[in-house]
Amino acid sequence: MLKFSLENQEFKEEVDKQGKRIVEQQQVILSQKDAIAHGLLEIEELKKVQSQVSVVTNLVVDTFIVSHTDTIVQYVEGEAFLKLPQTYLHSSEFFSLDATINTNGLLVNNLTFPNETSVTIGYKREGLLKPLSPVVKLTHTNPYMQTKAVSNVIIEEKKNPLTDHKVWGGVGFLIGLLVN
Repeated sequence: MLKFSLENQEFKEEVDKQGKRIVEQQQVILSQKDAIAHGLLEIEELKKVQSQVSVVTNLVVDTFIVSHTDTIVQYVEGEAFLKLPQTYLHSSEFFSLDATINTNGLLVNNLTFPNETSVTIGYKREGLLKPLSPVVKLTHTNPYMQTKAVSNVIIEEKKNPLTDHKVWGGVGFLIGLLVN
């Protein structure tokens, strides 16, 4: 518990060669009771929750230029003005825009940012002789998607010896030895 600030868990983010944003964070493994007590787990209508990952993202787009197409310029008293309404279309791999400028202002007809986010929970080797480290890995396919905060909790249930198959197998083995 000392390793993590439960309010704001640390994570590292990198952009790979394909432009995907990859976020990685150490797993917090707790009992369900402890996770609820620390405010890390919110249960809504679910039983036997195994894990929960909470992600806060921002969509940040840098400046981009949409060129005039089929521009009709009106000249009034020697000055050039854009004839309205004027339609603008922009489409790229990471976002598309369809907008119109008219006398009332800018009308955004469609603004789309396709993104696919995958959450992977597993173990990562930190070194040759070091033990595996539990991590949560998020991958965003859109580089404009920025992760602001990530928190995760993995619920580890305490095993009941009365329902554990290994315990019953051992008891059966001992009874078998005693009977012989």
